[in-house]
Amino acid sequence: MRWLPRLLLAAVLGWVLQRTLSPMAEHDLFFHLKLGDVILAHHKIPFRNLFSFTYPDAPDLDMSWAFQVLVALLYRVGGFAAIVLGKAALIVAAAALVYQAARRGGAGPLSAALATLVAVAAAEPRLCERPHLVTFVGISALLLLLAEVERGRRHLLWLAPPLVLVWAQFHAGVFFAPLILLCYGAGALADHALPDRSRFVAVLVGCAACAIATPAGLRLLPYLGWHTGLSATRTVDEFRHADGWNDPLFFVLLAAALASAFALVRARRLRHALPVLVVAPLAWRSVRFVAEWSFLAAPLVAAGLHELARALPVRAHLRRPRAALAAAALALAGLTALERAGRPLQIGLADDVVPFAAIEFATRTGLRERMYSDFDVGCYLLWEGYPRYRVFQDARLPAYPDAFHRALDQTPLEPAAWDALLRRYDVDAALIAYPGVNIRAGSFDPDEWALLWRTRDALVFARRTPAHESVIAEHEIPLRVRFAYDRGSWVEPLALAPARAPIARCEWDRRLAAALYAEADPDRALDARAQALAHGCLSPNEEADLRFHLGARLQARGQLRGALSEYDRALALRPDDVFTLANRGFARLPFDPAAARADLERALALDPSRADVREGLRRVRSASHPAAADRSSR
Repeated sequence: MRWLPRLLLAAVLGWVLQRTLSPMAEHDLFFHLKLGDVILAHHKIPFRNLFSFTYPDAPDLDMSWAFQVLVALLYRVGGFAAIVLGKAALIVAAAALVYQAARRGGAGPLSAALATLVAVAAAEPRLCERPHLVTFVGISALLLLLAEVERGRRHLLWLAPPLVLVWAQFHAGVFFAPLILLCYGAGALADHALPDRSRFVAVLVGCAACAIATPAGLRLLPYLGWHTGLSATRTVDEFRHADGWNDPLFFVLLAAALASAFALVRARRLRHALPVLVVAPLAWRSVRFVAEWSFLAAPLVAAGLHELARALPVRAHLRRPRAALAAAALALAGLTALERAGRPLQIGLADDVVPFAAIEFATRTGLRERMYSDFDVGCYLLWEGYPRYRVFQDARLPAYPDAFHRALDQTPLEPAAWDALLRRYDVDAALIAYPGVNIRAGSFDPDEWALLWRTRDALVFARRTPAHESVIAEHEIPLRVRFAYDRGSWVEPLALAPARAPIARCEWDRRLAAALYAEADPDRALDARAQALAHGCLSPNEEADLRFHLGARLQARGQLRGALSEYDRALALRPDDVFTLANRGFARLPFDPAAARADLERALALDPSRADVREGLRRVRSASHPAAADRSSR
């Protein structure tokens, strides 16, 4: 039977591994990479906000120097692919440790496997290239250590302080170590299962000391305290409360953990339940801790599943445990293969992690010096641009004052209020990512800001300053972006150029028509071209083309006399235009069949391939129904 649990464990770890091998799309990694480069170059942690032009001297409570150095070294070895593989190794290690902790705690292989799978699935939103990966490993290793101590190897408890010391260099989540030990110790006292109290207290104190034995030292405490008030200063998804719609697996795991805790408390195993019960409210309050709690809860859930399986009457009929283990391993391996099927192995940088083309445009046109961007894009900008460029903000939220966060979240959407905030920091350009849902997309007044770049993933604006005049003259798009919560963003044409736009009237009209065609709005594009004609901006050939399209629009609407007037003007400028002749012929059918026949015959002579014109002539000759007059050849 020994090889079957190992086969099942291999299947579990294979399933975990395939879920971690995906392109790197974690924005926070970029600032960790840059800090790792800075630390390697200067052999010290800066502890100040080097990368921002808004608050360059603000303190930066860096708690992850070892992770930053690690990813910087991995990047030097193999780029982002090496970092993804490092992430995968940490997650697989955490899963293996928590599985072993469940097994050492008495759970069967199936129960341990199922609990591990659910824990990893619940943690999946946080399985990304960030320092908390080390906390997953730390929690799982600590649980395994406690399980070994309960099996009689009490001397292993002294390994906890060194574990915490290493863990503390990587992530502030090290605070879980003394918290788990404290809860475990309190539960063990209640269970009358703490024979060597002095040793346990010494280890607990040692772990608490090791948690702050880092270059940051006691900065850990204000750093943790800052997070308690974050929801009042910045709207960030990972700090929201857990809810059933977005986090269903958390509540599934929570229900299983509560049921298991009830059973274990009755069995005088409060020490196993208490850490999970104490940390659960923290996970509910902030979803960023759901993953840590999931790994913590997995052995408890496995124990509960094991006890449930023992209590079920069906257990007496399970005569083939080998077959059950083998079937579970094969089913999981099949699921892994099915999930991976058709998905090529791509572990480099994700193509859509930031709007690369917009960033290249902003760099090429000299807009990066004082450019606003959201904090996710800011992370990439500081990694790619420092020290040449600094950023407005990035995801190191504690490195910026609370007043800054409040201002960004609480400033109204109206352009005047938003512009006043940007002026406070001398911002003269802006890159808005994901403009379809970005509330700031509509906060730029065309009188003050020129829209220079518009794609699905980004907008780029420049303030109308003398320094940007030549860039605006070359690239301005005559559209205004609007935003509403109930429909997202949309654009409106600017029929007249703003007073400070350095663009001639005819060029403005041309760009407006081109922009509206690009927006798949041919009617308004045609109106823009008509405006250009009224301004005397079109050549005779361009006017003939416009007259044809205006006539075709009127003809499609059934306004045949107006269409004929436009066709006549077009043919006066371009007498042998086949399309105009054909359309005028069809428009003349209800009024003057003879003239219509002449137009159609002339069009066919110029282009014998026109099947629609031949059909029109046939109908004219046979005095067909005049409904054909409504047809358009283009």
